[in-house]
Amino acid sequence: MQFEFNEQQTLFRDAVRDFAAKEIAPIARECDERGDFPLDLFQKLGSLGYLGAKFPTEYGGSEAGLASGAIMAEELSYASPGIFLGIYVHVYLALSAVAAFGTDAQKEAYLRPGISGERISAWGFAEPDAGSDPAGMRTSAERDGDHYVINGSKILITNGDIADFVVVTAVTAPGQGFRGLSLLIVDRDTPGFTARRLQTMGMRAAHTAELSFQDCRVPAANLLGEENSGFTSAMRTLTDGRVIAAGFALGLGKAAFDRSLK
Repeated sequence: MQFEFNEQQTLFRDAVRDFAAKEIAPIARECDERGDFPLDLFQKLGSLGYLGAKFPTEYGGSEAGLASGAIMAEELSYASPGIFLGIYVHVYLALSAVAAFGTDAQKEAYLRPGISGERISAWGFAEPDAGSDPAGMRTSAERDGDHYVINGSKILITNGDIADFVVVTAVTAPGQGFRGLSLLIVDRDTPGFTARRLQTMGMRAAHTAELSFQDCRVPAANLLGEENSGFTSAMRTLTDGRVIAAGFALGLGKAAFDRSLK
């Protein structure tokens, strides 16, 4: 089977490649050594429309399709896998969930500024005792009037300590396993929510954090999708994310090969 990019995709690839060479490659080593993410990149990428390639035009996207996302993943990760990791989680996990399952109000509050790069997001999925196993998750969200009260913790969360909001997977129906999970949007300044930066051996430019929730009260309006449908929603989000992850791995592998060849 012969696969070739169309003209629009080729132009997009060339533009992203040029951006990566000018804006990311020169600072990649320094960011990795310092363990620091260049936060201004979010707004730079947003202003060029790169963060909104897969999203609806009414919220600032361009609906360029999943192939364009894979192209961006390959080109940006070639310049710096650590820096792209933060972009990947923001766009293809957290924002993708808001775009797919959010209300109009949620999309205006979180998706639109996320596409422009004005707000940074994280994906709060993995837990210390469960890893990425949904059936073993313990972080709970108990309904209390017009709020959910969240208690628990998340681990190895990319962008966790720099995010303006986090899409969190929590148990809303105890004893139901993965059938009792829901997605909730938690704003950074919500009382009871804290994030602690973790040190990693690789991908150091990406910020990785542990998240803690202690009687963290989140408005019921921040429920993303239907209650107890979080597992299905998360799996749908991760499916598209895996396509982007393939482009991510390809860009990283090409960079390693090219440097080894030199």
